[in-house]
Amino acid sequence: MSVSEKAREVYLEAVREIRDSVPKIIINIGIAVLIWAFTKYVFVPISIGYQFINIPLPQLISLVMLAAVAILVLGIIKEVFDIVDALAAYCAYELGARKGEVSEEEVSNYKVGFRGFIYVIIVALLFLLFKDFLDVFHPVLSALVLLVVVIWSVLVLLRSGKAFSKIVEEYAAEWAKKLEEKAQ
Repeated sequence: MSVSEKAREVYLEAVREIRDSVPKIIINIGIAVLIWAFTKYVFVPISIGYQFINIPLPQLISLVMLAAVAILVLGIIKEVFDIVDALAAYCAYELGARKGEVSEEEVSNYKVGFRGFIYVIIVALLFLLFKDFLDVFHPVLSALVLLVVVIWSVLVLLRSGKAFSKIVEEYAAEWAKKLEEKAQ
């Protein structure tokens, strides 16, 4: 099978994956946003001043919301990664079709690079979503989680950058070789 035939096959697989995953993502995001909004604007304000077994009710409600949204988010993340993997493979094969070959390492580098960027975006958005509810437990908890998110994000982005740098190095070497051939 030639690289262009493989690129077409991977493209069709990416389209199927998008068709399968996007509706699931949209529905789960909608449900998560509704749970978050009702908790933040209805249930927590109503529960202020109440306790259950000497535990402030806003904290218990926030905990329930965090658990429910976390379960939904796990489903969203799985679908997003399916799409990212399909698109990364498509990008690798599309670019590979231009040069005539694609290695498994190149496909893997695209997946690592794209996944890393998506990881950071998702975690940052999740922190923004959960911050107010973490504050209900204690503001220091939000600060600690933010610090962990920042350190983790830097490490993941470094890894993604290295994955893409390998791809860029290959193309730069190929381009330099062509320039050298022209000069001779």
